[in-house]
Amino acid sequence: SASASASASASASDQTPLKISLQDCLACSGCITSAETVLLEHQSVEEFLRVLEGGPGQVRKTKVVATISAQSRASLAAHYGLSPAEVSRKLAAFLKSLGVAFVLDDNLGRDLALLETLEEFWELYTKGKAFAEGDRIAQLPLLTSECPGWVCYAEKTHGSFILPHMSKTRSAVAVIGRLVKELLPAQHGVPASEVYHCFISPCYDKKLEASRDELRRSAEFSDIDCVLTTTELHRLMEAKGVDLVNGPSVPCDDLLGENGGTPHAVRGSSGGYLEFVFRECAHRLSGRRFPPGDLPLKVVRNTDFQEITLCGDDGKVLISFALAYGFRNIQNIIRRIKQKRMPYHFVEIMACPSGCLNGGGQMKPEEGEAGRNGRDAAMANLEGLYHHSSIAERHPGENPGVISLMNQLGGHATEQAAQVFRTTFQDRTKKAEATAMSW
Repeated sequence: SASASASASASASDQTPLKISLQDCLACSGCITSAETVLLEHQSVEEFLRVLEGGPGQVRKTKVVATISAQSRASLAAHYGLSPAEVSRKLAAFLKSLGVAFVLDDNLGRDLALLETLEEFWELYTKGKAFAEGDRIAQLPLLTSECPGWVCYAEKTHGSFILPHMSKTRSAVAVIGRLVKELLPAQHGVPASEVYHCFISPCYDKKLEASRDELRRSAEFSDIDCVLTTTELHRLMEAKGVDLVNGPSVPCDDLLGENGGTPHAVRGSSGGYLEFVFRECAHRLSGRRFPPGDLPLKVVRNTDFQEITLCGDDGKVLISFALAYGFRNIQNIIRRIKQKRMPYHFVEIMACPSGCLNGGGQMKPEEGEAGRNGRDAAMANLEGLYHHSSIAERHPGENPGVISLMNQLGGHATEQAAQVFRTTFQDRTKKAEATAMSW
């Protein structure tokens, strides 16, 4: 993905590995998914183990924390034939056996990100199609920024044109990363620089997000120190000879009592942004509550491009939302914005076709599941596991940890809350052009 001008003139016989920065990556789904090509020195199993073991040149961290994504949990549940709740407990036991002090799921960060995205959209929707507040410029449609591959693409390909449309709410993992580095040091009396946070992700591009300057508050530490994909964690368990099915189980930990020992989830396997924000806005606008289960989305071009609209009693459109997964559909959304033919107020965007459950770091289908029908069946199975009966569905606002934190922050509109929930983006088009190679 990344390119350096020097490499264009390098001799074909020169086999010396080229070290590049993750910030040079264009997230084109090329080299970033190949460990043989890119040296991800701080985003690897080896680095994770060095931190745990205090290897040569590595200062052992006082507290090592691991957060497990709901998508990784579902992928491993499918692979091992376990329920997602069982996988959570067994992964917690395995990680703690390595020396991890706290194992979290991503409930708290996800719930907070959803609630903040709702308020961000509602403010923009009620103020009009665009507004400026200080150095903050916002425009409809609001495009979600949970997906780091999409964020990189937007910054480096479309820059200042698309950035006003990008949601300024931090991703779920960025929110939980900030909280881990603030709450755990206060709770346990250690410096934030001695807390090491590893995220188990369905996606290689989360490694890019972890390297962003926006997640680094000082030269000493970042909110996310390491990202391991589902498959990397699986290979680590294999290397350690772990029998996950018959291994021990322990509950995941809570930062603020958010789970009470029970894993929770929301509708929507790629973060639930469209599902949650649409439902809440529909209730605010019309008093209507959609029944539990999936929203009645309409397929537009393909199953990765769907929409839903709420109309008033007079038949006029109140809100229109869409999801667009995969770059073909993303480009369609951008084209509509450029041509001023955008019918949507809100778009949930993910770089991967089928969304986060189909992330590049997920477990691959077993033999016999190849082909379109096999892939569709595997995705349907993952969807079922993501919303498994062992995972309790809960409104984000009912999360006890959310209630506690929002009381501490004084609500979502305070400066303190903005430090936890908000991020910024950069126009990187000139840098991308300057470093681009001729292919």
